[in-house]
Amino acid sequence: MWLVKLPFKLVAVVLMLVVGTIGVLLKIVSGLSHVALGLLMFVLFLSGVIAAFQGNWPMVGGVFVAEVICFAASLAAALLVEVVDGIFGGLVDFIYS
Repeated sequence: MWLVKLPFKLVAVVLMLVVGTIGVLLKIVSGLSHVALGLLMFVLFLSGVIAAFQGNWPMVGGVFVAEVICFAASLAAALLVEVVDGIFGGLVDFIYS
């Protein structure tokens, strides 16, 4: 049975190398983007507080929408990293089976 799985395991090793490289790059880029989005969300929060004290409620709504979009982008980046890690883990499990 191992002879039947051997070509697939060789292909899985190459895929594992590609997916692992993509995973490392995604983790680096995701970490940097989380820092940038965190700073942007902080500035948006301060803008929303200032707009709320001034009574500019349409601006508060716009800032809230921008805050939600930033949060959704951050969650999507984290989800993408987890999916790539899951694919990498599946390939590792297949190679060691």
